[in-house]
Amino acid sequence: IPWFASVLDKTSLEQMIELDPVLVKLPSTISRKADYLTSVNKFYKGDLVVSTGYTDDTYVRFIQETFLKGIDRNLWLLHATSSYPTPEAEAQVAVVRGYNKLSENNPSIIPGYSSHDMDDLIPMLSVSAGARMIEKHVKLGDAEWIHFDEVALDLESGRFKEFVDTSQ
Repeated sequence: IPWFASVLDKTSLEQMIELDPVLVKLPSTISRKADYLTSVNKFYKGDLVVSTGYTDDTYVRFIQETFLKGIDRNLWLLHATSSYPTPEAEAQVAVVRGYNKLSENNPSIIPGYSSHDMDDLIPMLSVSAGARMIEKHVKLGDAEWIHFDEVALDLESGRFKEFVDTSQ
Protein backbone atom coordinates (compact mmCIF):
# COMPACT_ATOMS: atom_id res chain seq x y z
CA ILE A 1 0.00 0.00 0.00
CA PRO A 2 1.78 3.18 -1.12
CA TRP A 3 1.72 6.36 0.90
CA PHE A 4 1.34 9.77 -0.61
CA ALA A 5 0.68 13.28 0.58
CA SER A 6 -1.27 16.26 -0.63
CA VAL A 7 0.63 19.27 -1.92
CA LEU A 8 -1.10 22.60 -1.60
CA ASP A 9 1.76 24.97 -2.41
CA LYS A 10 5.03 25.16 -4.30
CA THR A 11 7.24 24.64 -1.24
CA SER A 12 5.36 21.46 -0.30
CA LEU A 13 5.63 20.22 -3.88
CA GLU A 14 9.39 20.82 -3.94
CA GLN A 15 9.82 18.95 -0.65
CA MET A 16 7.72 16.03 -1.88
CA ILE A 17 9.71 15.82 -5.12
CA GLU A 18 12.91 15.51 -3.03
CA LEU A 19 11.35 12.47 -1.30
CA ASP A 20 10.76 10.85 -4.70
CA PRO A 21 7.21 9.67 -3.95
CA VAL A 22 5.31 7.10 -5.97
CA LEU A 23 2.41 9.55 -6.19
CA VAL A 24 1.60 13.15 -5.36
CA LYS A 25 -1.93 14.22 -4.49
CA LEU A 26 -3.67 17.39 -5.52
CA PRO A 27 -6.60 17.75 -3.13
CA SER A 28 -9.91 19.25 -4.12
CA THR A 29 -9.34 22.17 -1.75
CA ILE A 30 -7.03 23.70 -4.37
CA SER A 31 -9.30 23.04 -7.36
CA ARG A 32 -9.77 26.78 -7.98
CA LYS A 33 -6.02 27.45 -8.07
CA ALA A 34 -5.56 26.94 -11.82
CA ASP A 35 -2.22 28.79 -11.91
CA TYR A 36 -0.77 26.60 -9.18
CA LEU A 37 -2.13 23.40 -10.73
CA THR A 38 -0.63 24.35 -14.08
CA SER A 39 2.73 25.02 -12.41
CA VAL A 40 2.63 21.57 -10.77
CA ASN A 41 2.60 20.10 -14.25
CA LYS A 42 5.80 21.99 -15.09
CA PHE A 43 7.74 20.77 -12.03
CA TYR A 44 6.39 17.27 -11.44
CA LYS A 45 6.17 14.62 -14.15
CA GLY A 46 5.20 11.62 -12.02
CA ASP A 47 1.86 9.99 -11.36
CA LEU A 48 -0.83 12.11 -9.74
CA VAL A 49 -3.80 11.55 -7.48
CA VAL A 50 -6.46 14.21 -7.98
CA SER A 51 -9.43 14.46 -5.67
CA THR A 52 -12.60 15.97 -7.12
CA GLY A 53 -14.69 16.99 -4.12
CA TYR A 54 -16.14 20.52 -4.46
CA THR A 55 -15.77 20.29 -8.27
CA ASP A 56 -17.70 19.58 -11.46
CA ASP A 57 -17.16 18.24 -15.00
CA THR A 58 -15.37 21.47 -16.03
CA TYR A 59 -12.68 20.76 -13.45
CA VAL A 60 -12.33 17.14 -14.54
CA ARG A 61 -11.81 18.30 -18.14
CA PHE A 62 -9.25 20.89 -16.96
CA ILE A 63 -7.37 18.18 -15.05
CA GLN A 64 -7.28 15.90 -18.08
CA GLU A 65 -6.13 18.70 -20.40
CA THR A 66 -3.51 19.95 -17.94
CA PHE A 67 -1.99 16.69 -16.74
CA LEU A 68 -2.40 14.20 -19.58
CA LYS A 69 -1.38 16.18 -22.66
CA GLY A 70 2.11 15.21 -23.80
CA ILE A 71 3.10 13.45 -20.55
CA ASP A 72 3.12 9.72 -19.97
CA ARG A 73 1.68 9.44 -16.47
CA ASN A 74 -1.15 7.83 -14.59
CA LEU A 75 -3.87 10.09 -13.28
CA TRP A 76 -5.71 8.59 -10.34
CA LEU A 77 -9.03 10.46 -10.48
CA LEU A 78 -10.71 10.11 -7.10
CA HIS A 79 -14.32 10.97 -6.45
CA ALA A 80 -14.73 12.61 -3.05
CA THR A 81 -17.62 14.03 -1.15
CA SER A 82 -16.21 16.82 0.93
CA SER A 83 -18.09 16.26 4.14
CA TYR A 84 -16.68 14.61 7.25
CA PRO A 85 -18.13 12.12 7.76
CA THR A 86 -19.98 11.52 4.50
CA PRO A 87 -23.47 10.11 5.03
CA GLU A 88 -24.05 7.01 2.87
CA ALA A 89 -26.97 8.69 1.09
CA GLU A 90 -24.65 11.49 -0.08
CA ALA A 91 -21.72 9.39 -1.32
CA GLN A 92 -22.64 9.67 -5.04
CA VAL A 93 -20.86 6.46 -6.05
CA ALA A 94 -22.15 6.88 -9.60
CA VAL A 95 -19.40 9.48 -10.12
CA VAL A 96 -16.87 6.64 -9.82
CA ARG A 97 -18.69 4.83 -12.62
CA GLY A 98 -18.34 7.99 -14.74
CA TYR A 99 -14.60 8.07 -14.09
CA ASN A 100 -14.46 4.40 -15.01
CA LYS A 101 -16.05 5.27 -18.37
CA LEU A 102 -13.41 7.98 -18.88
CA SER A 103 -10.73 5.36 -18.27
CA GLU A 104 -12.13 3.21 -21.09
CA ASN A 105 -11.13 5.95 -23.54
CA ASN A 106 -7.90 6.84 -21.76
CA PRO A 107 -6.10 4.08 -19.83
CA SER A 108 -3.94 6.72 -18.08
CA ILE A 109 -7.03 7.65 -16.05
CA ILE A 110 -7.51 5.36 -13.09
CA PRO A 111 -10.82 5.78 -11.26
CA GLY A 112 -10.97 5.83 -7.50
CA TYR A 113 -12.77 6.92 -4.38
CA SER A 114 -11.59 9.11 -1.51
CA SER A 115 -13.42 7.72 1.49
CA HIS A 116 -14.70 10.18 4.05
CA ASP A 117 -17.33 7.77 5.32
CA MET A 118 -17.26 5.76 8.50
CA ASP A 119 -17.73 2.16 7.42
CA ASP A 120 -16.81 -0.23 4.61
CA LEU A 121 -20.01 -0.19 2.51
CA ILE A 122 -19.37 2.85 0.28
CA PRO A 123 -15.74 1.92 -0.51
CA MET A 124 -16.93 -1.59 -1.48
CA LEU A 125 -19.68 -0.12 -3.68
CA SER A 126 -17.06 2.15 -5.25
CA VAL A 127 -14.94 -0.86 -6.16
CA SER A 128 -18.03 -2.39 -7.75
CA ALA A 129 -18.48 0.86 -9.71
CA GLY A 130 -14.93 0.59 -11.07
CA ALA A 131 -12.70 2.20 -8.42
CA ARG A 132 -9.15 0.87 -8.59
CA MET A 133 -7.96 2.95 -5.65
CA ILE A 134 -9.57 3.65 -2.31
CA GLU A 135 -7.99 6.48 -0.37
CA LYS A 136 -8.55 6.38 3.38
CA HIS A 137 -7.30 8.83 6.00
CA VAL A 138 -5.22 7.19 8.71
CA LYS A 139 -3.98 8.22 12.13
CA LEU A 140 -1.78 6.90 14.91
CA GLY A 141 -3.69 6.51 18.14
CA ASP A 142 -6.67 8.45 19.39
CA ALA A 143 -6.04 11.98 18.14
CA GLU A 144 -9.46 13.50 18.74
CA TRP A 145 -8.45 17.00 17.66
CA ILE A 146 -8.09 16.01 14.00
CA HIS A 147 -10.96 17.42 11.93
CA PHE A 148 -11.54 14.08 10.21
CA ASP A 149 -11.01 11.94 13.30
CA GLU A 150 -14.28 10.06 12.81
CA VAL A 151 -13.30 8.90 9.31
CA ALA A 152 -9.59 8.26 9.89
CA LEU A 153 -8.60 4.67 10.59
CA ASP A 154 -6.28 4.11 13.52
CA LEU A 155 -3.19 2.20 12.42
CA GLU A 156 -2.48 1.07 15.98
CA SER A 157 -5.87 -0.56 16.63
CA GLY A 158 -5.89 -2.94 13.65
CA ARG A 159 -8.91 -1.18 12.12
CA PHE A 160 -6.95 -0.27 8.97
CA LYS A 161 -5.97 -3.91 8.34
CA GLU A 162 -9.58 -4.93 8.89
CA PHE A 163 -10.71 -2.27 6.38
CA VAL A 164 -8.20 -3.47 3.76
CA ASP A 165 -9.14 -7.12 4.25
CA THR A 166 -12.87 -6.34 4.00
CA SER A 167 -12.55 -4.08 0.96
CA GLN A 168 -10.59 -6.50 -1.24
